[in-house]
Amino acid sequence: MAEALAIVTAATAGVNALRTAKPELWDPLVQKIASSNNVKEIVEALSVSVGVLQAGRKDYENKVEARKTKVPSETYIQWIFRVKKIEAELKELVSKSDKQSKNSWLFSPSRSALIKRMQKMGEQVVNLLQESDQLNGKLFADPKLETVVRNNEVPEIRKFETLQKPLEQVLDLLKNNKVNRIGMCGKVGIGKTTIMWNLNNHGEVAEMFDIVIWVKASTEGSKENLSREHLQQAIIRRLKIEAEGTGNAEEVAERISMVLKGTKYLILLDDVKADIDLNLVGIPASKNGSKLVMTSRLQHVCSSMVDRVIKVTYLSVDEAWKMFQDVLQNPRLVNNFKIGRLAWRVCKECNGLPLLIEKVANTFKLKNNESLWSDGLSSWRAWPEKDCQGIKEIYELLKFCYDDLDDDGRKKCFLYGALYPEDSEIYTDYLLECWAAENFLGNDCDASKDHVRMGHLILSHLKSVSLLEKGRAENHVTMHKIMRQVALYILEIEPECKYLVKTNGALQAPPDTDSWSEKNRISLGDNCLNRLPDSPSCNALSTLFLQKNLGLKLIPESFFKNMPNLRVLDLSHTGISSLTPSLSILINLKVLYLNNCRFLLELPPCIGELVHLEALDLRGSGVNNMPSHIENLTRLRHLRVSFKSENENEEEVDFDYGLISRLFELEELVIDVKSLERWSNEVVENIIKEVATLEKFKSLKVCFSDKVIDVIEVAPTTLRICVLDVSILRSYIERSSWRNVQSISSFQFFIGCLDLDHPQIPKFFRYGKYVKYSNGVGSDFPIPEVFDEADAIELVNHQEIKQLSDFGIASMNKVQGCLVESCDAIETIMGTTDNAVLPSLEHLYLKNLPNLESIWRGSVVPGSLSKLKTLVLTSCQTMVMIFPPSAVQQLHEIQYLKIENCQVVEEIIAESEVVGNLLELSKLKKLILVDMPNLRSICGIESLKWPSLEKLKIVGCPSLRKLPFNKDNAKELKVVKAEQHWWEALQWQNQETKERITKLCTLR
Repeated sequence: MAEALAIVTAATAGVNALRTAKPELWDPLVQKIASSNNVKEIVEALSVSVGVLQAGRKDYENKVEARKTKVPSETYIQWIFRVKKIEAELKELVSKSDKQSKNSWLFSPSRSALIKRMQKMGEQVVNLLQESDQLNGKLFADPKLETVVRNNEVPEIRKFETLQKPLEQVLDLLKNNKVNRIGMCGKVGIGKTTIMWNLNNHGEVAEMFDIVIWVKASTEGSKENLSREHLQQAIIRRLKIEAEGTGNAEEVAERISMVLKGTKYLILLDDVKADIDLNLVGIPASKNGSKLVMTSRLQHVCSSMVDRVIKVTYLSVDEAWKMFQDVLQNPRLVNNFKIGRLAWRVCKECNGLPLLIEKVANTFKLKNNESLWSDGLSSWRAWPEKDCQGIKEIYELLKFCYDDLDDDGRKKCFLYGALYPEDSEIYTDYLLECWAAENFLGNDCDASKDHVRMGHLILSHLKSVSLLEKGRAENHVTMHKIMRQVALYILEIEPECKYLVKTNGALQAPPDTDSWSEKNRISLGDNCLNRLPDSPSCNALSTLFLQKNLGLKLIPESFFKNMPNLRVLDLSHTGISSLTPSLSILINLKVLYLNNCRFLLELPPCIGELVHLEALDLRGSGVNNMPSHIENLTRLRHLRVSFKSENENEEEVDFDYGLISRLFELEELVIDVKSLERWSNEVVENIIKEVATLEKFKSLKVCFSDKVIDVIEVAPTTLRICVLDVSILRSYIERSSWRNVQSISSFQFFIGCLDLDHPQIPKFFRYGKYVKYSNGVGSDFPIPEVFDEADAIELVNHQEIKQLSDFGIASMNKVQGCLVESCDAIETIMGTTDNAVLPSLEHLYLKNLPNLESIWRGSVVPGSLSKLKTLVLTSCQTMVMIFPPSAVQQLHEIQYLKIENCQVVEEIIAESEVVGNLLELSKLKKLILVDMPNLRSICGIESLKWPSLEKLKIVGCPSLRKLPFNKDNAKELKVVKAEQHWWEALQWQNQETKERITKLCTLR
């Protein structure tokens, strides 16, 4: 052994030179291993070669160790494993050769076998050395990307053969090595995109490819594809490629190509309008099984770009009828003899076009009698013959849904949606404000509350008939691209609709001034405008959208001079740094959006001359305080501002709070705040004191980066307030029209928490007057009249109080639901008293109370908890006994009892020699006992009856050996859940009881 180890030691001297040498330099070692019959020579050559591997292993391990934040690749892990295995095998061979060298075995079979084994090891070493050269760039795994980003909103198509068949054809072609590019071709609304999304979501696709990339190739209505840069950005986002600092499209294409070359990918390219050179985008030709599937309405585009084209056709009559019924969701209508016949004829008019079926069925499902269906069908058939550049069918038939709105206000509101750029997520508050400003919801003299109500009704109707759709974000809507095109089509053919809409483009210069004249609404949003005309003549203009033109930095001095009737102006997300004095001419302006104008640092005095302004949004702009001239906006109803500063050392809030109370019409105040830490109670209290005096005020919202807090919300029937300190609530109540708490029919007060949306008492909605009080200190509640009126109370993480009655039980006589959680000092719920305690309480939840010793302390006064129906105790680790015997007499209404994770509880109902009138828990239906290792008795009173008990669950109670139930005292018991081993160890009063209850068991 010593001789062999000496060889290894000597060999290491050459390792440092060899590990950096070219393969040609260690090839002689390989030859020696392969051809020599001298064991000593082979061992020496192997030792040197493995020494090279070992040195390389250590180098690579050091590199990986130095970059702990990165995940080692599977290639690296496997190579290290194989190298270590070779190292161990070499030690074994050296040991064996050392032993055998002491014997004469020149012609021994063992020697021959050892040489062969060494030579095989030599081959493995060569392979590992060759692999090590390629390993340096593969040490770390690529960032993990989801194979597929699913769209869970897409409808299933499996029951529609006309749609399912193209999907199956595409799946088959994806498995065909001779086909790399596949196209689906068909009319607008035929279902191509729906089939493509179903392909994206298909389980087989996720197994076939490393990554699936969805790319939208164009916007609806355009004749061209999106730019090369737009397509590249979609791919970059999906691949999570860092592209900052990349100078041009060629460089981006190279970056994309480098990532995709080592990946088996599937590109889904939707709605292609013209040939695309995929190489210029960065999508390389690949022979590793990567594929592309595209859709287009143009046959020649499909044919020129793909290997195979699949035609998507109209639904069959039966499929169309099935889809129509699915959307209608009203079998009663279809099964009605008269309406069913009309529904069939309406469906036939859709000609098997899926998009049309969806829109029309959504329109007709609101018609609930034969007359309405008949009138609707007649209107449909009266559609005039019109041609519209190859998509006549979709425009003509979809315009029917617009005509069926049968109300000018609804129609105007729908058409107004076309002003927003395609695929916009439209904030519903903005939409309602603009509709109101344009008088679509009534005249100026109408009450604002009627505007809001009417606006929501119209919005709901437009969504119900699929002219608008629910957006991805809360309180947002979208307009489907086809419906937007229909709206633009209508605007073209209706003479009274004088709109100019040019959005979603690379428009750098504004349209010529002649095209502005006589227009009543202009939308140039989401472009690259860098200038505006000096003074366009727009006497009829009422809405002007210029949002999302980041290059627009200057508004000409006289730009607004000839816009006396402008009512809505959207300059949000532009690069402007100041507002021109000609803004003062806009005396009829009602809505002004300046949000996210980062370079706008102040508002000019002329803002005070906009005396009819009703909505002003400054969030995300550089304006961080309110100038005094804001108080002249006496009709302002919606104000949205930011209390932020880019300088961490500056105060965020710096304005006259009294200004708020002088905005007498104010209904909504929304404040963006940089961080919760810098949002002090003093600021909140100052603001709340001011808004409290405003009779029409309805909403105060504070928006942080990760959440929105509704501080004040005055709903039609409920006052909701969420504040961090109870003194703020007191300030509001004392100064507002709500000062008489008894007169508030419904309230929800959340004190000391920011969790307004998540009351913890189950079925909280059944309580009209709800208080959640968190993180309080002491027992003095400064607004006792709130507790006097509350019918539900949550007390969470409260300090110092030792019993609930410290708040004054007289203040809780109306409480029906109560939750006490994480109040570490509390020892009992009700202390010694001469009065009935919580006589109205029906549901009590006690959670995580580490020092709770009892629910009662002292004797139980009659009437206390006499209406209690639900009691849940969780993680109360000091209680030994739940109910004293006398307490059971008060529990004649209890129906649900759950005790969980109370580690030291020994008894539920304590033993007693004197029972008195104690006879039964007459209404208890469900008893759940979980994770109580010391529980030894449920009830020590054998005569107690359980006449209503139906369900029993006992888990994790190993010390409980007897149950208090028999064949006579729990006759309604139907379900028992328990653990097998515990059940088998139970002691029974008699065999008959055991057999009866065992039949009801579900054991685990």
